Amino acid sequence: MGIAQDKLGVVIGMDESCSSARISRYETGIHEPPIATAGRLAMALKVPLAFFYCEDDRLAEILIHYSALNDDQKSQLLAHVVEMSH
Repeated sequence: MGIAQDKLGVVIGMDESCSSARISRYETGIHEPPIATAGRLAMALKVPLAFFYCEDDRLAEILIHYSALNDDQKSQLLAHVVEMSH
């Protein structure tokens, strides 16, 4: 996302001395952040929280685009997806 791990950690409230290592462990999957930490990461990176839990990269990308839509567009998209699935 273009932000250094230590800076990202500090932005979400981690101590600068350990932020890079902690973010690295989250990024590599060694550790899973608590949901509150994941929420702060999502806000800092401007992605939906669900983005971090997608097993499919296409779904993760859809979530990013979905979050940029207004309510009417989201409703239209949902209707289209429901129609496509039948």
